[in-house]
Amino acid sequence: MKKIAAFTSILFLCSKISFAQLSYNFSNYSVGIGGGIVRADADLAQHTTKEAIFGTLNYNYSPYITITGELQAGKLAGGNPQTDKDTRAFVNNYKAAILYGDIQAGEFIDYQYRDLLNILKNIYVGTGIGVIHNSMAFVQRVSLNNPGYVFPGENSSTELMVPLRIGYELKFFNYYQEPHIRLNFGYQMNWVYGEGLDGYNDPPSMFRNNHVDRYSMISIGVKYNFGNPVSYKKPIGRF
Repeated sequence: MKKIAAFTSILFLCSKISFAQLSYNFSNYSVGIGGGIVRADADLAQHTTKEAIFGTLNYNYSPYITITGELQAGKLAGGNPQTDKDTRAFVNNYKAAILYGDIQAGEFIDYQYRDLLNILKNIYVGTGIGVIHNSMAFVQRVSLNNPGYVFPGENSSTELMVPLRIGYELKFFNYYQEPHIRLNFGYQMNWVYGEGLDGYNDPPSMFRNNHVDRYSMISIGVKYNFGNPVSYKKPIGRF
């Protein structure tokens, strides 16, 4: 009877060890979708909040380092012909393609058996490069203050952009303790190098322009992991 009890205990211990070992595994690939609100900060004083959506294809170098290709589409707007001092306004139906990398704190810290670090390990920062295609659905091209003046600019343009990202990721684990679903909450500032974001390219001698055009995005997204399991150097789940 003692031998049976000992054998049962060994089997139970081995199963616990094997289950814990599974928490080292993750998948190299994921796909995702999401959306959020965007806000342009270009040449006009009045900023308007609009919506955007995105889809992603991700390569997970580790559970905490991800390389992402993203397609994004949305609407940017600003100004108002009636309230803007220069009577300018625009609506930009934009599309963007972005390649960026994110790295989470869990790549660097030892979070095992530490409650606070287990929470902090999912904070991430990232950056990359991309292009944005601006397409003006509306732009007030003629000044209402001076009907003889036509605001210069392009109704369609493609420009380089650089995103700066920060956020937090919640990981949901499957039966084998592998990250299966990822839920991301993020803030992204996109620096756009050109004058096409708002459709205006007026001479600086007439209109002050103190910074590079940019737009921000507050987003929520979900990713589904797939592919063969890969082993990581330390447990991914919480212990």
